[in-house]
Amino acid sequence: MSIETITSLVTAAVAVVGVPAVYLQARAARLSAEAAGRAQLQHTRRTSQHAASVEVLTAADELKRACDNSGSATSWLTMIYEDQASDDNIRRQRAAEQRESAEQRQEEAFDHAFEAFERLVKAVARVELEGPDALIASAARLADLGDLLQLQGRSTDFDEDRLVYVTEHDQQPFTWVVSQFAAARSTFILDTRSYFNDI
Repeated sequence: MSIETITSLVTAAVAVVGVPAVYLQARAARLSAEAAGRAQLQHTRRTSQHAASVEVLTAADELKRACDNSGSATSWLTMIYEDQASDDNIRRQRAAEQRESAEQRQEEAFDHAFEAFERLVKAVARVELEGPDALIASAARLADLGDLLQLQGRSTDFDEDRLVYVTEHDQQPFTWVVSQFAAARSTFILDTRSYFNDI
């Protein structure tokens, strides 16, 4: 056999073995890249979901503080109105001096509570869009109760034991709303921990 023939046979053998090897290497590289892409997408999605759940919790806490402040401002304004109706001249004069700042404080506190509620609603919408589905119900419950939580700052004749409509046909005392909001917050935290710790 001549050298040219041997070289041709060796070249043909390398080509026969080499083409499938190159194909297998390319296929393995493509599958590896696809797996890395899916892992990165899943990581990005979980990070976004985690941020959305933190946003809900932060907004719920801000709403609770804002509603407490609004309720406090409304109580102060109620006391001033009562002092203005007093028979005591000193109390009436002091109430007249403080009325404008009390009304302004109450209005600002109520506006802040409403803005905090809007942030909570947006945060819940983000969870509804991005998931996880396991957190949607408990996040929505926070928003529903958060809407009712604002009631304490809406009027100066508010009483915590007064019944408020929690559904179209069901009334509960406002203290029930406060306790349910706290329970919904705890449920949301437990659901969030359960979801992210099980991943």
